[in-house]
Amino acid sequence: MKASRQPTRHAASLTYRRPPDCWNNGFPLGNGFLGAMVWGDGNPLSLTLDCADLWDLRINADFMNHPDYTYAGLRRLIQEKRFDKAREIFETRERLENPVGPTKISIGRAELALGAALEYECRLDLKRALITGSIRTAAATLGLACFVHHRLPLLCLRADGAPASAELVVKPLAEINDGLAKLNHPAPLRRAEGDLRILVQSIPEGPHYAIVWNVRGPDYFLALELAGTAEQAEAKARDTWRQASRTGFERLRRAHERGWERFWSVSAVYLPEERMEFFWHYGLYLLESSAGRRGSPPPGLQGVWPMDGKLPPWRGEYGADANVQETFWPAAAAGHLHLLDAWCDYMRDCIPQAQEFTRRFFGTEGTFWPVGTVAGFTHIFGWYTCQFAWSSSGWLAWLPWLRWRYSLDAIWLRRTGYPIVAGVFRFYRANLEADKEGRLHVPLSTSPEYRDNRGDAWSRDPNVDLALIRRCCDWIVDMEAALGLEDLAASAREVRQKLAPYALTEQKVLCLWPGHALDESHRHPSHLMAIHPAMDLTIEGDEETRAIIQASVTQYLALGQWKWAGHTYAQLIGMAAVLGRAGWAYDSLRQFADHWTGPNGLHVNADLLDSGMSAYRYDDPRQAPFTLEANCAVTAGISDMLVQGWNDIVRVFPAVPGHWRDLAFRGLVTEGAFQVSAVRRGGKTAWVQIKAGTTSRLRLKNPFADQPASRVGPSARRDGDLWIADMKPGEVLILALNDTALDWKTASRAVHTSSASRLGMP
Repeated sequence: MKASRQPTRHAASLTYRRPPDCWNNGFPLGNGFLGAMVWGDGNPLSLTLDCADLWDLRINADFMNHPDYTYAGLRRLIQEKRFDKAREIFETRERLENPVGPTKISIGRAELALGAALEYECRLDLKRALITGSIRTAAATLGLACFVHHRLPLLCLRADGAPASAELVVKPLAEINDGLAKLNHPAPLRRAEGDLRILVQSIPEGPHYAIVWNVRGPDYFLALELAGTAEQAEAKARDTWRQASRTGFERLRRAHERGWERFWSVSAVYLPEERMEFFWHYGLYLLESSAGRRGSPPPGLQGVWPMDGKLPPWRGEYGADANVQETFWPAAAAGHLHLLDAWCDYMRDCIPQAQEFTRRFFGTEGTFWPVGTVAGFTHIFGWYTCQFAWSSSGWLAWLPWLRWRYSLDAIWLRRTGYPIVAGVFRFYRANLEADKEGRLHVPLSTSPEYRDNRGDAWSRDPNVDLALIRRCCDWIVDMEAALGLEDLAASAREVRQKLAPYALTEQKVLCLWPGHALDESHRHPSHLMAIHPAMDLTIEGDEETRAIIQASVTQYLALGQWKWAGHTYAQLIGMAAVLGRAGWAYDSLRQFADHWTGPNGLHVNADLLDSGMSAYRYDDPRQAPFTLEANCAVTAGISDMLVQGWNDIVRVFPAVPGHWRDLAFRGLVTEGAFQVSAVRRGGKTAWVQIKAGTTSRLRLKNPFADQPASRVGPSARRDGDLWIADMKPGEVLILALNDTALDWKTASRAVHTSSASRLGMP
């Protein structure tokens, strides 16, 4: 086969000229409910199928009935250094009693035998969520088109020129891997009605799903529906398939493309390096594909793309020590609040379960969110040194705070955001302990994944917890002020004032906890939470604060990358951006792109180049599971390089590397609900447009240095280094250099058509 081995990543597309040979190198498609990973050389063409709602939630809760299965019991065992006993009670017993579940499960795989590819070229268009291309076999040249409908539970596949013998076959999970018989799921019910096939599967203590599809083409429609009974699921799937058949492939495709067109119309970036622009689009594409459908549970670690023929690693859980937070991070800045709602609505609906767990485990009010759960707040094992870290609750509360700060929607805040954050604050207030001087302390917690699962990972007052508790207090004060409440604000101010100080070394370096500085390379920079993303310590603070930031960041970087992972680089892009370190932000982005993504751009938690820069690698990269969070965090980090809005100041192009001289963005959102578009030309900001989402005061850091600028729109004044304007909802302010009238449309065309602007690597 005369073709390039490596796929090509354009600004918003991915092209293969050699068939992806395994599941995790395939093309991802999804609509927040149904997911498909498309791969294979045509002999067969394979589509690994998943549904967001499919969880096996069977659990033997007896392991939680042990008399010591409480926070008090855990503290006593740790104080006595009975680490093995603690691990037995809080982790091992559950593993023994539930060796498989609770876990995310998938559907299986669809296959279409077209013949082995002699020539192959297929392209995933992110803007249309559509695969198109061709496969030349010994018998024919076939035209392919495939999509998962933007809203319907429907996969559509066209194979023009497919041999008459080609039949679409669906293989359930247990047929791909007979070892999964240990799930003890009943055998699926199958029926054939001419060219129509029906498969109905029951999940113990869970839903029933039905798949209806036609086995012959050239147009194949596969409908998936869930219901409380097998009969209901089948009836719904039949109806969906009949509607699809009557509508036809082309009309379905056009409706699908219109849905994605609406999604992408909200915001856009135009960067001088296509491969970096690709990653901004890709993180959003993956998040919309996994979380864009109302009514489905939010995505776990792998979104809607499970490992082919296997149960997902880490049970596909909601990992709340970075995974969940980073996954939903880009939604607010990109203007897609419905994606944040996918998680925030879930948290709101699970408050009763979280309250009950908190009463049972801690014996107090409030809501504690364990690090590892699956759908419906189903409690699972995790590393016992990680599962009960206090940081998970505050870091999850950060997401509804983002949702509110980027919209300032008081109705949403009252209904959803405030109850979540208030519950977390009540947990902290009830469980902090005062010393004889009145200082409040975290009695026992951990810094995420430090020392892995060793008993000496437990500590008092981890800095990550102190940072998030402080910020949770701030959020309560701000939220209650917005709602006209005074229920918890006074208490929140008191907790913040009395909370133990951050633990520092003599060199002003943030520690993991008192008396223990980070002493080795580590993948979680969570001890730096106060710097980012909590933003309790900022570069706009006093001289001492700036010294702490400088010393702590320098120490972390000096320890090296040996134990960093892909998500580390993703998080560091954002940290570098808010510190104004454009070179560091870009270098982290470059290293992520070069080392930590598979051929299809998906984050794989291993150094795939085997460069020696990291201890994390796989002997067979085809078996390396991807996780969703890092791709999404990279999108957020790129947005932070382009615009920021913390501390009530909007900053345009705050961390753009010097070689990005020509670029533009449209519709990015900042705190304060400001929608921002801007153009950079020749290394200088040329044009900025800001639209107010609500009545508010804009404070814009002057983006033009000392150059004269003109204004169009509401009255705006200069105050030192700031432009200040009082704006009404929907009001638009435009600032531009006096010698330019460039708008973002003109700029985007210039960026994408100028070969000179494609500067590549420095």
